Amino acid sequence: MSNSEYDASLHKRSKVKMLLPALVLPIALHYSIRFTAGIIVGYVLCKIFCIVFLKTGKVDSIFLDYGKWKVHLHHWIMGIAVLGIIWALDFFYLPTFLAGFICGIILQDIYDYNDWHQVIIKNEDNTK
Repeated sequence: MSNSEYDASLHKRSKVKMLLPALVLPIALHYSIRFTAGIIVGYVLCKIFCIVFLKTGKVDSIFLDYGKWKVHLHHWIMGIAVLGIIWALDFFYLPTFLAGFICGIILQDIYDYNDWHQVIIKNEDNTK
């Protein structure tokens, strides 16, 4: 291979190296914007739901009784379960906005509630 052929080959590869990031960046921005929008919408709607329904007592938190113990199903647990189910049902495609929306719900529970980590609680109502 002569020097001129080698230089042409390097020039061609450098164009490809410059073109690939130029193609990947808009795609990455597209998906990150959709994911971020989903997080914001999920967080805000979950916050409104909690204020309107949970804090006023119209909807109760979900607890599962197991004798001396009860399990509090926080919405971060239910969000992870929903993400897992969606991912299992449609392994290769999880809509970006939907994934962000559910992550927003998960983040709202963890960010806004101090008891998010208390899942298994001693059942005070059970006198066994």
